[in-house]
Amino acid sequence: MDAKQANIVYHDWEATTYDDKWSISFDERCIAYAAGRFRKAVREPRGFDRALEIGAGTGFFLLNLAQAGIAGELHVTDISSRMVQVCVANGSRLGLQVQGRVADAEALPYPDDTFDLVVGHAVVHHLPDLDTAFAELRRVLVPGGRLVIAGEPTRAGDAVANQFKRAARVGVKLVAAALGADRVLATHNGHDTECDRAAAALEEEVDQHLFTPRQLEDLGRRAGFCDVEVHTEELTASWFGWTTRTVEAMVGIERLPEGYPWFAYRLWQRLFAFDDAVAARVVPKSLFYNCILTATAPV
Repeated sequence: MDAKQANIVYHDWEATTYDDKWSISFDERCIAYAAGRFRKAVREPRGFDRALEIGAGTGFFLLNLAQAGIAGELHVTDISSRMVQVCVANGSRLGLQVQGRVADAEALPYPDDTFDLVVGHAVVHHLPDLDTAFAELRRVLVPGGRLVIAGEPTRAGDAVANQFKRAARVGVKLVAAALGADRVLATHNGHDTECDRAAAALEEEVDQHLFTPRQLEDLGRRAGFCDVEVHTEELTASWFGWTTRTVEAMVGIERLPEGYPWFAYRLWQRLFAFDDAVAARVVPKSLFYNCILTATAPV
């Protein structure tokens, strides 16, 4: 199975559970997070009339940007037809009209100079042909249009986060061995079929790339974008976030104390603020977990 087919199968399988898996919502919590990532990259306070999100998934980034007043007319693409369906349905529930199309980022089905904003979140590392995709992003943007790609993991940040995931898995297994697996580990929900296991196994196949901040900048520049910048964020917040996500996945959120989700979220917020205000001043940007790329199409 090639990379594109693996992404289709995996994300079709994940579409109906994706929001729960990643704690995606369309309320004030995620509106503030999405708008915060955007405004970290784009400092001028204005809205954009026609916006496209590539690899939109269930709509986390663009739908929340629309609710924050940043994006107007909404268009989304994804290689997964089921993701597009869920995204359009999410928009409908929010009172937002979303025009969705199943498409590769390397061959966008829009004329030149169509959008004044193109965004993506946690998508570029899935794309097999990066230079072709970035050329397409530039093509569909109007002259002076803005590109914002957020949620791209750095090479070093991902390596460190993986150590925290492993430590969390070992810790949970040790507790399960001491107290009994039936008391600690999550039970299956009845969907653990052979088909489910085969689709889930593709998770390790769908990620094609990890980047340094400089490599992301180079992608934008090679495509001819101007004003290319990469911001990084999440250091200690990513260490805690991946640890707690691993525990939640293995134990099951229903087995954790009732107040745990809000406790974890507030602690993550404090660590995020610490990373932004303190760690960013002394730690090299390449060690942070997330990249945000911003650029403009040449005039």
